Amino acid sequence: MDIIKSFIENITPSNYFITKSMEISKVKSSGTLWYTKKFLVLYDAIFISKKIDKIDGIKEIRNNFENYINTLPESIKKEAEAFFFPKNADLRGNFRTYNDFVGVIDINIDKNQYYSDVNKYYFIYLMNIGGQSGVKEYIKENLNNPNFVVSKLSEIINDFQKKNSITNLNITGIINDFHASLRNERQILFYYGYFHSRNNGVGEDEEFSSLTPIGELAVKANSKEFALIWEHQKIKMISQPVTVQFPSIKGCNLCVAEKFKINYSPYLSILRCIDKKGKLTPRFYDRILSRSNNENIDDIIENYDKFENSISEIEKYLKSFGLRSEERSEDFEKEIKKYMLGIRDDLVKDNNENYFGVISSSKNNSWILNKQNKFERILKIYKQIEKYKLNKYKELFKNCEKELQKKYQSVYTGIDYEKNHRIKMAWDLYNIKGEKTILLSLILCDYIMYKNIDMNSIEIDELFVYCNRFFKNLLKSLNLTKKQDMIKEIKFVFEMIDNGNLQEITYVEDYSLEAVYTNKYSSLNTEDLRRKINEVSKQNVKPSLERKRDMRIISLMKNLYLTEKSDENHLISCECCGEKTFLKNNGEPYIEYHHLIPFQIADGPDHFENIFGICPMCHRKIHYIKDDLKVELYSGFDKNNHMNKKIVTRLKDLYKINILKSYQLEYALSEQMITEDEYNSIIA
Repeated sequence: MDIIKSFIENITPSNYFITKSMEISKVKSSGTLWYTKKFLVLYDAIFISKKIDKIDGIKEIRNNFENYINTLPESIKKEAEAFFFPKNADLRGNFRTYNDFVGVIDINIDKNQYYSDVNKYYFIYLMNIGGQSGVKEYIKENLNNPNFVVSKLSEIINDFQKKNSITNLNITGIINDFHASLRNERQILFYYGYFHSRNNGVGEDEEFSSLTPIGELAVKANSKEFALIWEHQKIKMISQPVTVQFPSIKGCNLCVAEKFKINYSPYLSILRCIDKKGKLTPRFYDRILSRSNNENIDDIIENYDKFENSISEIEKYLKSFGLRSEERSEDFEKEIKKYMLGIRDDLVKDNNENYFGVISSSKNNSWILNKQNKFERILKIYKQIEKYKLNKYKELFKNCEKELQKKYQSVYTGIDYEKNHRIKMAWDLYNIKGEKTILLSLILCDYIMYKNIDMNSIEIDELFVYCNRFFKNLLKSLNLTKKQDMIKEIKFVFEMIDNGNLQEITYVEDYSLEAVYTNKYSSLNTEDLRRKINEVSKQNVKPSLERKRDMRIISLMKNLYLTEKSDENHLISCECCGEKTFLKNNGEPYIEYHHLIPFQIADGPDHFENIFGICPMCHRKIHYIKDDLKVELYSGFDKNNHMNKKIVTRLKDLYKINILKSYQLEYALSEQMITEDEYNSIIA
């Protein structure tokens, strides 16, 4: 069959690279990477960590922005300062505090709703977004008024009506819609893994949500690290993750679930097309590239001219769908801008910020390649990263595709389907964590661009100095704080890229300290052991950036169980099956310790509430048994644990002390450790 005919026959409505009617690119008002950084930091401070009303919280934000600015080129530092610290909301001195915005609360109103509104309006004030015209512009002007409080919003809108002789304005609707830019743009950061919630940021404003490991890293990142993290997330993205919300296609008789295929590497597909022709037109992207999938993308690039000459024929078929979403070119433009973010060299204030700037946008919204040699060096490394990504995660992407087909069919038929929570959770965990091999490859790429050299000209010692200067936070997140470790890992990645064979860098746990700590704590009595377990657990509650397995907690629990739970033969029962384990040659009972929410997979807390002592058989089962048989094992944890606390109670306790993240709790739900009702009771 002709490749064009085959392509057309396999198009199904609403199957394209996610097109959300939102964008981060604020070309005239700010540099896009600056805007994203500021948005991320302030959103976390106001809605997630809620540090915005504390002096230390403001100081932390201020230091964060200053650190970002300090790593920018000298030529744009003044402009960056004006953006991060605007005159009307300068966090270094001249700004209205959160408590100023709260004002005096009327005892007759819903406090939760009031604080929700305060949070959103305070965010708009600090970000300086929204309010382009009309009543919204009038509200925006009033946000800077020293006497403004959220409770006066209705008065302000009424005042606008009188001044402009307008009647019947929907006051409640205006108040709720004013912060639409916040609502829309935050979805991007949820989609790209910086924040997490069950509903991916499209649920209730106060839905339980968390900053993710990659989000924590981005919040702390300087300008070079932030640019690299954004590249990392774009490279990892697929054309439609399982969290996507489809537009209204109910009753569409042209929708076919079996035709719904995804592109496993949309960003690389875009770059490969630009490499082929030196440009990418909006029509080619909208009508062809955005509808490509993993099976046909190579054919499209190889036969680029033939596809380009067939756009009119393809458009004719798309019009037969009769769907407005297929015609909105503005949405497609906004989607590709998110992929272009970080590699453009034509933005008003981002210009010269990073060394990946190779592409600009033309007046007709085409994307033009400006720096061929630079682009080729970047693409050479990116292609190896893509190959590595596909080799490692292809099974995950296939599972996502199958789940999307079911979801898609459910939308156009109106028939509910049984969601696979484990696939959704697998995607989330992939999306929210830093991938060591990819991050180190991107550091190498950045260094090559900075020095304007080829791979074979890299000097490892110079590279180490560069990394230590610009990528400390990023390397710390990868547990590369020692010079010898850093050089070893970077050299390893360099050699793999140079040989064209990028592979995973495995992480090896160091258990050597366990025996040392076990002996150290053996003389403590029960009361002291309990006190020390609580103390160490609290110390282990750290940002993902600083997480390292702490063998002290295991050793302390082992000593406590020896003292309290061993029988006359020094044997300890397994907290899963309840059976006794065995004695080692040295007379100690053998027991293995399992993080209920896994330490590595889901960043589970290194806290005694999250740890169980179990036998080797149960430990293997919990990791390798069929998913549908795990429920019985978790039931065993509830019955046989030495603390006599059910899993749901432990998770409640972790949630109450702000240790449990939204993705960790959803992991517990997806693994059927808890029920839907128990999930809701935990966050109630």
